[in-house]
This record gives sequence, C-alpha cells and structure tokens, in this order.
Amino acid sequence: MAEFPKRGIDISEFNGNVDIAALKGQVEFVIIRCGYGGDYPNQDDSQFEANVKKCQEAGIPWGTYLYSYAKTQAMAQSEAAHTLRLLNGRRPPYGVWLDVEDSSLPSGEALIDNVAAYCQAVEKAGLYCGIYASLSWMETRLNSPRLDPYDKWVAQWSSQLDYTKPYGIWQFTNQLVLNGKTFDGDWAYKNYPALTGGKEDEDMTQAEVIALARTEAQKVYQENEEKYKTMASLPAWAKAAVEQVYRELGLSGTGAPGEQTQIDGSETYIRALTVIAKVLDKLNAQG
Repeated sequence: MAEFPKRGIDISEFNGNVDIAALKGQVEFVIIRCGYGGDYPNQDDSQFEANVKKCQEAGIPWGTYLYSYAKTQAMAQSEAAHTLRLLNGRRPPYGVWLDVEDSSLPSGEALIDNVAAYCQAVEKAGLYCGIYASLSWMETRLNSPRLDPYDKWVAQWSSQLDYTKPYGIWQFTNQLVLNGKTFDGDWAYKNYPALTGGKEDEDMTQAEVIALARTEAQKVYQENEEKYKTMASLPAWAKAAVEQVYRELGLSGTGAPGEQTQIDGSETYIRALTVIAKVLDKLNAQG
C-alpha cells in the first residue's frame, strides 16, 4: 500500500533548466506550471513541455497548474481552454490546479464564479481539478461552499498547516534546497495517480479499496452520528452543502434550511457504499 505523505516540488520557467532526473529519489511528484492567464501562446510557460518530458522520462508523476488573472467568467473559460490546449489530451497524474493569488483578481462572488467556471470546464474535459491558494485566501476569499467539491492545495510556509477544511496538498516551504537549487516544497496526502486514472506500482488492489472504503465510511458515521444530529447542528461551512445534497438525492425530511431535520447517518453510509460500488463497476468495465 502507498505511504503518505509524499514529498514533491512545483516548478515553472522561473526555476530555469531543472535536472528532474537527478531529483528522482528525493521527490515523488512534480507540479509544473503550464502558463498564465488566457489562451494566448505568448502566455505559455516556456519550460512546460520540456519539464513534462523530463518527468515522463524519469518516471516521476506530474501535475500542472495555471496562474490565474481571470476577472470575468469569460476570462476563466479562456484560462481553462489555455490549460486544455497545452495538455493536448494528456492526463496529469497529479491533476490540474488553478493558482489563485494575484492581487488583481476580483473579490466576493465574482471570484467564486470565476474559479468555479474554470474548474467546471476542466472537469468537463474529464480531468481532475483543484485550487491552489495561500492559507489566508483559502480561509477568506475562497471560503465558499460552492468550492467545497474541489480539492485544495494550500500554501503555508511553516512547520504545520492550520487549514481546517479538507485538502490534498500542502505547500510547506519556498526554500527546499535539492542538489543546490531552491524549490517550493509540497506534501501530498492523497494517491493522486489513482484519483486521476494514473497508475503507481503501490496502487491498492480492488479488495483493499473496498475494505478501506467500508472502514472509512463506518468511521465517519460513528464519529459524527452523535455530534451532528440535525441540520442545525452542522458547522456553518458544511450546512449549505449538506442541505443541497439532501435535496438533490431526495432524502426525506429536508425541509427548510436550518431546521431541526434529522441527519440519517446509516442511510448516508449505505449511499456512500453504493457510490463506491458504481465507481468500481465503471473501472472494471473500462479495464
């Protein structure tokens, strides 16, 4: 079974000519900038293709990110098209990430609209998509239930990460020195090649996936059945998302938002296992 976290780096043309093969054994993944802004060739990262090739030749799984300047949903769609053009059908084992940090970006719902538009366009193309930002941005400007479905890559250059919502990658430093060069350093806490359709020598077997899924689903139920008895007892950041799921799945007794609706943990547990079973069926059909 794969061991986590895994250490990696993220790079761009600003890192120059990186000898990725020489980093094998020191990093287990590399996330590569593909470009910035809208779909214009002069905004491609000049080292993207070379860096992807180096990772593939070295056998190091890679992901990609695009630095966002989107001020409108149309610009966000152009940024998604930019990413997809450069990927040209490739499926990065460590996913696709939108870098949300530029001071020129809008605030409030406009920012959420733009980030969601990018993520939806990338997911529509069949790719795994997440959001990169600093801890401060994640806790304030990006703290919307509308973005909860997307994975998070959180930057906090510290000995610990203080983000309290779910995340997959932590950028823990901008001063990781490897072979005499300085990089941004990252810890990954998920098996991204498995999530994105890639492969690893340490991938779990189907039996292991089923066993782990059952254990985790039961654990979530047991940990939360006493704590969260009703909709009103849910934390504020989760309430809207849970109410939406109950409405969409037609669960009984949803009622008005915030009412004392009983949360049926056992039903949620069964539904989770049903979804897992369907995913496994699809994987088997594709294989």
